[in-house]
Amino acid sequence: THSFPVYKKNIDQRDPPFAPTEFTPSAIAILLMTSGLDYHLARLKWLRDVAPHDPPLPYPIYFNNWKVGEALSKKITKLLIRKNEARLKEQLIELTIVRDSVAHPRLYLVKQARRSDLSFCSPRAELSPGAELRPKALMRKLKGSERTKSLRLPFVPSWISYPDAVVCVLVLHRFLNLLEIKYGNPYAWVGHFSIRNEPSGFFKDSTKTWLTLSMDEWVRTFFHSLSQDDQGRVRKRLGRDFSKYLQKILPRPRIGRGTLSDVIRNRQNPPKIAFLHKAPPWPI
Repeated sequence: THSFPVYKKNIDQRDPPFAPTEFTPSAIAILLMTSGLDYHLARLKWLRDVAPHDPPLPYPIYFNNWKVGEALSKKITKLLIRKNEARLKEQLIELTIVRDSVAHPRLYLVKQARRSDLSFCSPRAELSPGAELRPKALMRKLKGSERTKSLRLPFVPSWISYPDAVVCVLVLHRFLNLLEIKYGNPYAWVGHFSIRNEPSGFFKDSTKTWLTLSMDEWVRTFFHSLSQDDQGRVRKRLGRDFSKYLQKILPRPRIGRGTLSDVIRNRQNPPKIAFLHKAPPWPI
């Protein structure tokens, strides 16, 4: 609501620092997104390992390798253990690094040189003496720049832009979809939600004050709100399999034996989620 109109107005000016009315709401949005994800994982843990099950499950404690009170980056590291999840894991940890830079700001010395034609070079930032970065940030810091390696997200809060917030939305969306595929409904399902139809012209439907959207619709609206140039930059930052960030990729349904009535019965009364009865993929 607050950041997008400023981004749209200054769409030709994409060099940091950005206007406070663009970077402040974007930074706050990233802070809230990571807090929401932490709550989502806490809910998953409670529904599976704390809430009573009737009949009792063969493995009462499934997520035994992390606790609700642990740091979000540790939960992500312990949840995403497959080889094909390594890239997404790094991206999510970079989100927590940016979250930390907003929640626990550090002072930076920003320098910007002027060329002979009176135009400005790209600004450079250096952490002021006496301030330190956490080990996870140092490991994922782009060499010679105050940005992360994978997503190019800034450590400097005043450099956070509207497109940076959109990148975080897309990464979060892919992770939520992966959790839903693994753990299903109701443990990791995100349904439709109501949202105020603001700012003007952001959503296609301009006739309603409130809209009911799926997460897919919400995320696609964010991505398509970017300029064509920024859409290309976001695609490049996210890399391969970009479609997995933009829309839900559901597993292919297995075609089994049975009559049509069996298929209808299974849809009306789906079997319990497989992970409830399987041994956890980590040591018990």
